[in-house]
Amino acid sequence: MPVTTQTQRTSRFVDPWSYIALGAAGLVLLALMGSQFFYKKLTSETVSVEPEESVELESTQLEPQLIGALRIDVRALLPSNTWVIYEIQILDQNGDVIASAMKEAWSESGTWYEDGESGSWSESDLQGGLDVQAKKNEQITVAIAVLEYGNTSGQELQQPVEFKVTVENGVVDTRYLWSGLIGSTILGLIAILATPVSGKTAIAKTIQDSDPSGRATVGGANQLVRVKINVKSDETSPRQLNARLVINDAYGEQVYARALPMPLSFKEEDGRVESATGQVQCFFTLEPRSSYGFHLDVMPDAPVDQTTLTVRDRNRTLGSVEVVHIRPSPLSDYPQDKHP
Repeated sequence: MPVTTQTQRTSRFVDPWSYIALGAAGLVLLALMGSQFFYKKLTSETVSVEPEESVELESTQLEPQLIGALRIDVRALLPSNTWVIYEIQILDQNGDVIASAMKEAWSESGTWYEDGESGSWSESDLQGGLDVQAKKNEQITVAIAVLEYGNTSGQELQQPVEFKVTVENGVVDTRYLWSGLIGSTILGLIAILATPVSGKTAIAKTIQDSDPSGRATVGGANQLVRVKINVKSDETSPRQLNARLVINDAYGEQVYARALPMPLSFKEEDGRVESATGQVQCFFTLEPRSSYGFHLDVMPDAPVDQTTLTVRDRNRTLGSVEVVHIRPSPLSDYPQDKHP
């Protein structure tokens, strides 16, 4: 049956999911970059608090923001081998507690001896904090209270404890943004790597020669078929090979034939050419969906050591590609018998 062949560059078969994932990563990156514009430092000071007492910082005006929260970061400035249990409080203008958090901070150090060697070590957990989302304009006061203070020997201490207190508004917790950025970027990269091998492998034929062939049921309306050719050749190869691809229909009739130029990449060692590799691929839509034979001849064939023919059915692409559309010609395109 006569066929119509048309070559056209198209984006119909682009897989959108890889770009959606990368677009999401871009949005998260913009959010990370933009979060710094909502940040405002309200106060930063060092306070000294007696055990079983509390100290209030200067009152500040808190304003609600669309993005970000009020963050109070407190770092206990402890001597080595001591611990403290303290409470962070947020008070409204009437002195009532509207939010609070407790923290047990500690700092330890010492020396070690082993097999005639020695050294020192130190560990600590000093940082505490509290995040609060403002819902209205109000005057607030941050207070730090020391509940218990002692050392690692079991003694209760009565000396005051110093704290470094920083109060900021409009702070965005970027941990979740970084997680989203990493996750969406990984998904996008996976989608990019998976797109060229999407669909179903209809033919995967490797021979130690230059003329592989295979037959499979592929094609159909709006279904992309990717044909990929890989060649390994020896040091006598020219700079370019020609891969002649022939496609036959279910009846063995030829519906397509073309010689595809294949530039080679050469591997050198000690200034000498050792081997060469080449790759070329092309795309088709074949109508109707049926059994098609694919035959390949690489020329010149003398230097060819190995040829791989891969045909993938219902494939997708990352961008626009040239697609050869092969379909039966309409009846009006060829002569018909006339009867008296």
